[in-house]
Amino acid sequence: MSAMHLARPSGAMADLRIESDSPTHRANPQESFAETTVDADSFYGRLRKLYADKVLKTQLDQLRKQGSYHAFNLKWNPKYELGRLHGGKSSITGGNVCLFWDSDVAKWIEAACYFLSSTEGKESVHRGEYESAIDELIGMMEKAQGSDGYLGTYFTVVDRKGRLQNLRDMHELYCCGHLLEAALAHHQYSRSSKFLNIMIRYISLLMKEFGVKSNQRHGYPGHPELELAMVRLYHRTRNPEHLAFARYLVGTRGVIEPDLGNRAYFVWEAEQRQDPFYFRTMDTITDGRYALWHAPLKEQKTILGHAVRAMYLVTAAADLGEDFLDSARRLWNDTVSNKMYPTGGIGSDDRTEGFSERPHFLPDTEIEGGYAETCASIGLCMLSERLLSHNLDGRVRDVLERSLLNTSLGGGSLDGNRFFYANPLASSLGGDTKRSEWFDCCCCPPNLCRTMGLLGGYTWSTQITATTIDLNIYLYLSATRRIQLPDSGSSEAIVRATSEMPWNGKTVLDFSAPAHWRWVVHLPVPGYAKKFRMNGIVLAGEPTNGFHTVHLPATSKMIIEFDMPVMLESPHPATQKDTLTVLRGPLVYTAESWDNAALLQHARGFHNIGLPETSTFDAVPISIGGHEMISLVTHDARMLASREGADDIGSTKIVTGQPGARARTWMSARQPLRLIPFFARCNRKNSQQLRTSFARVADGDV
Repeated sequence: MSAMHLARPSGAMADLRIESDSPTHRANPQESFAETTVDADSFYGRLRKLYADKVLKTQLDQLRKQGSYHAFNLKWNPKYELGRLHGGKSSITGGNVCLFWDSDVAKWIEAACYFLSSTEGKESVHRGEYESAIDELIGMMEKAQGSDGYLGTYFTVVDRKGRLQNLRDMHELYCCGHLLEAALAHHQYSRSSKFLNIMIRYISLLMKEFGVKSNQRHGYPGHPELELAMVRLYHRTRNPEHLAFARYLVGTRGVIEPDLGNRAYFVWEAEQRQDPFYFRTMDTITDGRYALWHAPLKEQKTILGHAVRAMYLVTAAADLGEDFLDSARRLWNDTVSNKMYPTGGIGSDDRTEGFSERPHFLPDTEIEGGYAETCASIGLCMLSERLLSHNLDGRVRDVLERSLLNTSLGGGSLDGNRFFYANPLASSLGGDTKRSEWFDCCCCPPNLCRTMGLLGGYTWSTQITATTIDLNIYLYLSATRRIQLPDSGSSEAIVRATSEMPWNGKTVLDFSAPAHWRWVVHLPVPGYAKKFRMNGIVLAGEPTNGFHTVHLPATSKMIIEFDMPVMLESPHPATQKDTLTVLRGPLVYTAESWDNAALLQHARGFHNIGLPETSTFDAVPISIGGHEMISLVTHDARMLASREGADDIGSTKIVTGQPGARARTWMSARQPLRLIPFFARCNRKNSQQLRTSFARVADGDV
């Protein structure tokens, strides 16, 4: 399919023709998802139905209740009074959560459009309500837009003088980016240019206001998001000015400007508005590291700052590629090598929702400072997918899968009503882990919803050359992709995957294409996979960068199988934690007090669990929240609790210690330990004690 065309004189979008993957265009998953149908009777299919029927509706109701849904009516809301801003000056109370409202609504629209483009949304009992809500919101936005193109509720209703005066703190450009992504999704779904034209008017205003010229301000978003949205807009319009603006936003960040008195833009901007203090105090302490303007991106050697900001900025850099690609790879590598939890969670510092400056600082609980925001893991998925679109790399693929299945997916409950903002590995001492119905700052729930909506785009990508179809498989899941071929007529190729993942390593792939076509299939070999087999035969030779390449005729079938033994993962020594984390395939497993009541009877705290390093496990089916899954139960092993904090009622003492280490006394509860997938935690009872990394009990000590 060829690119759509832009009606240049008016700046409005004309006919809808969206480009698929090709040698010159790496389609974003937000575009390519529509070519994939996820099987309804599959792990992801059942979850997507839940999101289409329940989660979208829950979030719509919450947005209406909160007030953000109707904010585009431009009427006063009492919530605006809290931390009310004047002239864009930072508030001593820390600002107002209403600053984010536009972005929350935008992400809901984006998610709804993805699902309404798919079978799950089309068959949802709430389809009509979703469609009406989208139309109503866009109608309100059209009326709310200023004559100059500006669109933003807070700085239209509350603080007109502060409009675009505090880019660092006030999230106007962040909201604009999410509105633009929503408009792109609506454009693709509805075949209407109404919403996208609204946003192109706004973008035109910003491109006039900000840039490198002497009559422009050299500003950029305090919270990156507009950058990646602009790259996507360029893919849709092919307007070189849109690409140039995206490059400007990424490239000018953190630059010391000679014409601003050799200062960074945010310093100059604060002085211009005579701001008595900064909204983000930690940003002044760390010289801009919180919002990632401490240095230009190409000079940033390690990943720092607010985790979501960092992921969105680096995702834009990866999508731009070229001279930004090395920086994106370097920062991704630092993230996953030094600052990622076993669950794929990132951003371990709860004070900044960000990365610690110290490598391997990964506290398990919130009381210790641990965090791991849902949005941050979603951002890591976004970045990993963009890197894969340049070069296949098994390590990048594994991170995408791990982050998606554990922290990202775990951000939503299995009944569709409750959510996690942070995803610590354990409950705090003496406390429980609990999901929330909603948040004042509710960025995570709609972000997760849009991620589930575009899941097909994360599954695979294609490139077509001559009569060859290159298929890059990223995730093993049950789905069908229809690929339009450049032959005359309506020629198409079809690949269907039937997978037992993430519970069992078996996937059947069926390929169909016109007789003169050929397939080149790049099969991922996950790092956790053992005895990787195709049609029953273990493939000879090592995979190249984590992928085996197979050449197939037009009509073919293959069965991919691999073993997924339980693995005990140790943390980096620099964490100073002598613990073990249990994994089976891409899934991280956790212990909940619900399944392990005996431990609560014999120990003062659920944090005292010990796990022998020789432990073996049985895979036992279990149903949680109406979803069938696999739990793990220790085989011929007893649940252990540290004597420090344990009662000795009904327990057996086991004393252990190593030279130079504090001696421990282990108490056996005489019952096995049951673990469930991390994403499924807190679904049988909202409040649970939780532990994911267990104290190592050395061989011979029990």
